[in-house]
Amino acid sequence: MGGAGPPTSSWRAVAAAAVALWLVPAVLALAVLWLPLLCCAVAAVRFLRVRRKLVAASRRRSSRGCCDGGEGRGAEEITMVDDVGGRLRLRLLQQYLDDQMELVVGGAGHEEQEEDGASAC
Repeated sequence: MGGAGPPTSSWRAVAAAAVALWLVPAVLALAVLWLPLLCCAVAAVRFLRVRRKLVAASRRRSSRGCCDGGEGRGAEEITMVDDVGGRLRLRLLQQYLDDQMELVVGGAGHEEQEEDGASAC
């Protein structure tokens, strides 16, 4: 019966394969050359975005005063920023610690008054 002959390949398929084999190293070399520049550009954009946020936050802080109602709060506030909201957590932690210190100092003053009242009796 009729045997199958060798597969015939057209010159277009051969040309397409040759162009693809020639383009792969060229595209790979260009990607390797542009990758560091692309990383630097991304880092610069992120840096500028964080800087804009810090400038906007300092403007808001200066427009309402240096503090959020506490004594000296915000003056020694740590301005560390990360993508997860670390600055907010640090500010809340600082506020919590300040409140706890006020309670401790207030409790110590109250105990001194009780001791003075007990010794007077």
